[in-house]
Amino acid sequence: MYRRRHVLQVVLAVAMFIAAVSRTHTQIVLDPTAEFFDDTVLHDLKLWINSRDWETLKTNFLSNAYYPADFQWKTTTVRNVGIRSRGNGSRNGFKPGLRVDIDRYSSTQKFLGLKSFVLRNNIQDASQMHEWLGMLFFRRMGLPASREVFARLFVNNQYVGLYTIVESVDKSFLTRQFGEDGGYLYDYEYPVDAAPFYFEDRGTDGAAYVPLPFEPETHENNARADVIASMVQAINASGANFRAAVAEFIDLTQFIRHVAAEAFLSEQDGVLGDWGMNNFFMYRPAFSNQFRWIVWDKSQAFIQGQAYSIWHNITDVPEANRNRLMSRALESPDLRNLYLDTLLEAGRLATEVPIDTLPGDTRGWLEREIDRANALIAPSVMTDPLKPYTNDEFVAAVEYLRVFARERTTFVNADVAASR
Repeated sequence: MYRRRHVLQVVLAVAMFIAAVSRTHTQIVLDPTAEFFDDTVLHDLKLWINSRDWETLKTNFLSNAYYPADFQWKTTTVRNVGIRSRGNGSRNGFKPGLRVDIDRYSSTQKFLGLKSFVLRNNIQDASQMHEWLGMLFFRRMGLPASREVFARLFVNNQYVGLYTIVESVDKSFLTRQFGEDGGYLYDYEYPVDAAPFYFEDRGTDGAAYVPLPFEPETHENNARADVIASMVQAINASGANFRAAVAEFIDLTQFIRHVAAEAFLSEQDGVLGDWGMNNFFMYRPAFSNQFRWIVWDKSQAFIQGQAYSIWHNITDVPEANRNRLMSRALESPDLRNLYLDTLLEAGRLATEVPIDTLPGDTRGWLEREIDRANALIAPSVMTDPLKPYTNDEFVAAVEYLRVFARERTTFVNADVAASR
């Protein structure tokens, strides 16, 4: 009887192992983009474009005009994609940031299931790591964020510098992140010539919020601006009605964690940015009014340094310049504690040392990732012919990040302790 039971246990264990391997294999097969977004390797991306078109794109870099091109990654060549200049402060005619639309001229054309991706020029960041490192940290925190990898870009076989490939926030991203893509996606577009927005009440007319600053990326012909307007009304609901009113539209736990992650990274241009809200997407499924926050553009992270206050743009600015949602949320003791606890969590994750670390190596996770990226990209940065900074400035910027990684948690923990 014992032998039969033992055999059955072995058979069951083998069956479970095979099922687990099968599930893992299925997951790998179902993600054709995994290799493209493998950040352990330096990718080579090649674009072929009419030389006159390329010069026109650079000359007219403020224009969103598209130009046809072919691109190659490894042995895969995709014909007749559309490329255009992109970016806000990073728009540049010398080393242009690019958007690559796979389906610009053929609505059915895709690349590994992708309809588009972004090539960031990182001209505002001498380390070239802020964007990649910020998104990586958000994902480590379990928050929705695009995948990013480093790539050497060649245009008509000429090396034009190191770029970052960024996963577009689109239906492919939504499916991977949330398991569906039928809902309403908005890109928060902050017009540079407009007054900052802090979720103050602009009335019940959806046109006050959509298409600016909330630009619809799906359901463009039926963007349901009324839901955005109702959300803003809930944020500004009076007194005790706030929590109940806002719960229909916002997962306050996810929102608080998003803001805390940005605060830990010393982000000056995010949800609580120095110029009002900026750099995020919001998504709600088709049969729900509750939005999820999706981070975007971390080029301005880390800039304010390791001593950046966790209360910046929360308590140190005039009331008119405070984000209404964050201010109202922090009135609840449990959400205030969540904000502080999430900052402590961020510090632990940033400084965590792997258990298999060699004796004497005290580097935490964040510093290790900086060193990993530096080893991967330094030679390509040094030979980048179009970067707007010197090699010495690159080296200094990487060292700045290392210091941030070593010291940020200490400052954050002290700020949290003083706030209890």
